[in-house]
Amino acid sequence: MNLNDKVVLKSFLGKKSLDDHDNSNNYWLLIGEKGKIIEVDNDYFNGKVLVLFEKNLDELNLPNHNPIINSLWIPVNDLDKL
Repeated sequence: MNLNDKVVLKSFLGKKSLDDHDNSNNYWLLIGEKGKIIEVDNDYFNGKVLVLFEKNLDELNLPNHNPIINSLWIPVNDLDKL
């Protein structure tokens, strides 16, 4: 995966869903959502890329700690390229 690739989240942490989860951290709600890779840093984040989602994470009540709103570090294995 490369910078500016458009992607869709196919799983989160390798899983399609989680049976027991805290609703405030239910990132599985983003499965099927599209985004764009805005940063690649394999040295520090070990195979993760920063994805800027089209979906507003605040509307889903998901923690959003990155400096760029609506972005999350996602393992490339959880993404499909569009």
